[in-house]
Amino acid sequence: MNTKRRIKNWLVMIMSEIEVPRGLAGVIVDTTAIATTDQTGNLVYRGYRAVDLARKYSFGEVAYLILYGEIPSRSQYSEFEEKMHSISHLEDKYVKIIQLLKEKNVLSSMRTVTSALQMDGSDRMDQLLHIAAKFPEIASHSYRTYRNLDMIHSTEKDISRRIYQLSSGIDDPERAKFLEKILIMYMEHEFNASTFALRVAASTGTDPASAINAALSTLKGPLHGGANSEILSYLLKFKNEAEGIEFVRNKLENKQLVMGFGHRVYKTKDPRAQFIKEELRKLIGETKRFQIADAIETYMWEQKNLPANLDFYGAFYLNEVGIDEPLYTPLFAVSRVFGWTAHYMEQNANNKLIRPLSRYVGITGREV
Repeated sequence: MNTKRRIKNWLVMIMSEIEVPRGLAGVIVDTTAIATTDQTGNLVYRGYRAVDLARKYSFGEVAYLILYGEIPSRSQYSEFEEKMHSISHLEDKYVKIIQLLKEKNVLSSMRTVTSALQMDGSDRMDQLLHIAAKFPEIASHSYRTYRNLDMIHSTEKDISRRIYQLSSGIDDPERAKFLEKILIMYMEHEFNASTFALRVAASTGTDPASAINAALSTLKGPLHGGANSEILSYLLKFKNEAEGIEFVRNKLENKQLVMGFGHRVYKTKDPRAQFIKEELRKLIGETKRFQIADAIETYMWEQKNLPANLDFYGAFYLNEVGIDEPLYTPLFAVSRVFGWTAHYMEQNANNKLIRPLSRYVGITGREV
């Protein structure tokens, strides 16, 4: 190759490279028809505001919308609910894996069992639906096995009520409806970290279980799905508003992160958080703990212009609904798996391997 050709090829390569911010902040990497945040700051599922869906439709109906793009008719939903119920039971061989491992971390157990699920021969959507349908039992059995509690089996067809029974150990339709609200808020959120990890995995052509495990592994990180546990630990120890504000002030003065505040997408208000805050008020009223949380939210906005995100009120909300803290992030996964499923199918429908470049900043010119 002559010198001119080499220079031309080098220029083409350099000009085709695009420098983007670390963390891909503000970068659009692909298109999606599943979810977005609109100009008013509202999370939108398939064209509908998520908070509006949560007020009117069930968890299962919203899951159907995420998966198939339309709100189901009565007959469509009945068929979907029946199918999800028929494939929801976790077979004994997988229960034995849970019992053998006895993992303290529920997400770790969920990854292992997901890897073990045998679904050869079925199409990819069916494999994903099998995983989604079994997630509630996997999470429940994993949690209860580690704590030497009897396993719970639910015959309930209603998806959110079944999730509540398996998560709380009680049958309370009213509280199940409250849980349903936050699960709908957790169901999808465009190219968040776990979804993007899943799409990277899916772009390689890997099987559904492996892609779901990529998402689960990412969700396990405290900067994504694990924040709500830390939030609850500090919220519950305050006796009054002054103690809460003092705690946050010390964090800020020491330049430490205050979990539950700030979001890559929501800069002024997180509509999901505000929706759950109002549901929390309906659930418990203006209790002292509610007032403490409200005071911390106000202080963080006044001092740092950081809005409360869904995790801040979500941790408090799940506690009041009657869910034990080790199940918070697993319940996130139980809901978000429907979003992951939709993204896996969307990636495969118009696939291109996701393979970015990096800029090397290491040592050069060494000789051996």
